[in-house]
Amino acid sequence: MRVGIITLGCDKNTVDNEYVAGLLAEAGCEVTPLSWDEAPEFPLDAAIITTCGFIHSAKQQSVDSIAALAEQKREQGNPKRLFVAGCLAQRYAEELLHEIPEIDGLVGVGQFDQLARMVLGGEDGHVDAHRPSPVVDIYRLIRRRRIEQTPHAFLKISDGCNHACTFCSIPSMKGKLRSVPPEILLDEARGLLDQGVRELNLVAQDLADYGRDRWKDYRLPELLRDLAALDGDFWLRCLYVYPGGITDRFLEVLASEPKIVPYLDMPLQHLDTETLHRMKRPHREVNTVQLVRRLREALPNLTLRTTMIVGFPGETPQAHQRMLDLVEELRFDRLGVFQYSREEDTPAAAMPRQVGKQVREKRWHAVMERQAEISARLNERRMGRHERVLVEAYDADQRLWVGRSGAEAPEIDGNIFFSAPGYLRVGDFVHVEITEPDVYDLYGRQSVPQAVS
Repeated sequence: MRVGIITLGCDKNTVDNEYVAGLLAEAGCEVTPLSWDEAPEFPLDAAIITTCGFIHSAKQQSVDSIAALAEQKREQGNPKRLFVAGCLAQRYAEELLHEIPEIDGLVGVGQFDQLARMVLGGEDGHVDAHRPSPVVDIYRLIRRRRIEQTPHAFLKISDGCNHACTFCSIPSMKGKLRSVPPEILLDEARGLLDQGVRELNLVAQDLADYGRDRWKDYRLPELLRDLAALDGDFWLRCLYVYPGGITDRFLEVLASEPKIVPYLDMPLQHLDTETLHRMKRPHREVNTVQLVRRLREALPNLTLRTTMIVGFPGETPQAHQRMLDLVEELRFDRLGVFQYSREEDTPAAAMPRQVGKQVREKRWHAVMERQAEISARLNERRMGRHERVLVEAYDADQRLWVGRSGAEAPEIDGNIFFSAPGYLRVGDFVHVEITEPDVYDLYGRQSVPQAVS
């Protein structure tokens, strides 16, 4: 069987689709990635769309992708069968099956075996197997088949969330926190490294919560120690660590393990105290200014990334200005900005003083412009530095290699474009002298290892 897979939404969906691809490959299927906005270029026995249901724009992309493949199936018979999985399927199963009868099978979150059985023909007909009560629980090793052959991969250490942020629908779609046992994660990491992966990016809803649901004495710092002890030359990167999880033990591990790049994605969502209380952000009592100062003292070479939401209900001009002022003061190396999305069945959707679309857009532009200035200034400081870079691709149009240093996370940050005197391989670590900064990307040339700063 030839099965096409579309991955929408977050990098946790990337991992989930690689679980499914692994199960199908073990059964003899040929699994290939598909683009969400292009028709299949070859005949497919089946197609799987793993959806996102987080915010309106992501839900719309998922619906559009399902509708496009359903039309292809109806008019051209390609794919022969269509399956839908993931968060949107978990949240809107009945609506999807009613509106798009071309769907042959639907599962919610965490149902990898069920989905594989559907695709392989073990279950026939128009099937809805999503779980009314969602849960994503990894209880055994599933050999992942990598869909995109990049030198980086995501290692999902937990899924689900115990937080109660008022704007967020993730707990209703993913359920409670479920940490993956360390022995499974270590085996999975070894398998990825054996396949040529040179960078493992740890992901979860909140990495700092890892182990809270299962163990007293084995948490994120212990997992990082064990992962760093694996054989090979590779990077470890921490994405999505909430402020309350920045413990002394965690910082000590980051500072002492050379395989862990000095990079931290710490989603804050706002910098105004009253807004954070309405958001019900966990650990909202943490003093952000002091925390950032503490991080930079402990890790002088730290690259700090965060995200902000503008236009949350009740956000006043003064609250927005406080965000702008602190963005300028704290100088985050990376900053993602989102306009508040009013999601049904969340407490924030029923809050008074909803902020209008035009105001949200204006505030979004203001933060983006402020951060662009900061990013440009920070990139200028990297001029002349020699940095270790992971080679990810070759850009034939620019005739330059494309890579990232430890300061750039895959798929969300900029790239380093550089020239080299000879042929390189994707997955190589090389040293690059930065010769030209841009707002988000950098340009340089390959240099000698002895010159690394």
